[in-house]
Amino acid sequence: MHEQNQWFIERYREHSARLFKQAYYVLRDQHLTEDLMEEAFLILLYKQKDLLTHPNIGGWLSQTLKHLILDETKSARHKLETPLIHDTSAFTVDTYHEPLEDLLPKELSPKEREILVLLFEKQLSYEEIAQHLGISILNCRTRAFRAKAHYKELITNAPDDSNFKFYVIFLKVQSI
Repeated sequence: MHEQNQWFIERYREHSARLFKQAYYVLRDQHLTEDLMEEAFLILLYKQKDLLTHPNIGGWLSQTLKHLILDETKSARHKLETPLIHDTSAFTVDTYHEPLEDLLPKELSPKEREILVLLFEKQLSYEEIAQHLGISILNCRTRAFRAKAHYKELITNAPDDSNFKFYVIFLKVQSI
């Protein structure tokens, strides 16, 4: 039993620094890196009897850690983040926000205005907009493209007015 403990301790000392660098490079979180390294070495400890004769323990540990990192990053994408502050009065409300509908040029048709508001202010996807309007996704994309083109045309032909300067800024931000 003492020999097996010594074998494990030697593997830990031999590979821990390299595995830490490998995991930290991907995760950029020291605590998460340490947790996943511990888990990899715990798996090694549980499977120690089977791995005593393994020709490449370092490679096995690297692969195990890689799979643990992949599992963690996949599950992190599906986790909902909860705010640290549960007091809703701590959140500020943007009282200066003007609806996009009021800022768009009056020359845009109601359909163009509606699709631009849904796309940029409400930040809905084309699929969600199509469902909301009861049209196909292709028709939605076409309407959005034409509305943006009409908007650009109105802005480029607009007089040098302070109201239209905001429109140009809005257009540049949305096209990025």
